[in-house]
Amino acid sequence: MADLQHIAERIFRHVDAGHLPAGYALAMGALIDAYDENPDFHKWVDSVQGSAVEKLIARMVRKGAWNNPAWLRDYVQEALKESAA
Repeated sequence: MADLQHIAERIFRHVDAGHLPAGYALAMGALIDAYDENPDFHKWVDSVQGSAVEKLIARMVRKGAWNNPAWLRDYVQEALKESAA
């Protein structure tokens, strides 16, 4: 189970220190909101290792998708399908 709070603390600390671009903080904020609002995302986070969430954050930053709920929904749906297979 991923510890979203722990991941968020690390991400924000690294962004504040200048080791990560601001997009990581934006992506982390979007994931915190999604965790509260999206039952599929909540279920996925609770079922994966922290590294899977960190991989998601990196992809969100690379794609500039931190403000795109449809992108996150599609990513989670695909991840849930892969884990069910």
